[in-house]
Amino acid sequence: MGISNVAKAKLAALEEVGEDELFEQIAQGKSLRSLMRERNFGFKLWSRWLDAKDGRRERYQAAQLEAGHFFAERAVDTAQNTDPSMVNVARLQVDTDKWMASKLDAQYDTRQRDVAINISVNDLHAQAAQLLGDVIEGDAVEVDEDE
Repeated sequence: MGISNVAKAKLAALEEVGEDELFEQIAQGKSLRSLMRERNFGFKLWSRWLDAKDGRRERYQAAQLEAGHFFAERAVDTAQNTDPSMVNVARLQVDTDKWMASKLDAQYDTRQRDVAINISVNDLHAQAAQLLGDVIEGDAVEVDEDE
């Protein structure tokens, strides 16, 4: 089963706009969803278009990283230049831009990470017994304080 004529026409329309233009719009903060509405295509067609040329998906991912920088910078600008009467609105805008930046570029994800550490007391006892056995069985070692 091949691709429909409608899908072919939509892919041709994306090709006509060109990846440079589309990726530039994404890098400047335009959402993929907005592009889809404007140009009348869906995720499946977008994925097909990305995979139609070697390296295109990687260039799209690079545009997303640039968009992360865009949103982070906009969050800073909003926070620094807000009118005192608009603080609550600005706070929501900053939080939204921070969230967008963190989703597009992991370096902007400031959530605290939990690190799981498992310690087995039995393993610690076994290691200590092994070390103690090595010291008892081994020769005494002189320690020169000058070294």
